[in-house]
Amino acid sequence: MITLEKDDTIPIMDYYKVDVLTAGQLMVDDFILVDGDVVSIIDIVSLPDGYSLEIENDFGEREVIQVDEYDQFDLMMLQ
Repeated sequence: MITLEKDDTIPIMDYYKVDVLTAGQLMVDDFILVDGDVVSIIDIVSLPDGYSLEIENDFGEREVIQVDEYDQFDLMMLQ
């Protein structure tokens, strides 16, 4: 059992938007907003008409998505 003292607090970590980037500006390990979820970029592959992004959500589920070169994404950071 955890006993919290009167002055003990548990900090709440949350993501906040810091920038908007095009797909060509993204880097591995960036956190971006995709379909309302914050995901981490695992891998980026350049394609003739855009990029293939391997992304991972907070549950460790991975997915590969195709994006156009000029698609924009919200860059997220932990507060």
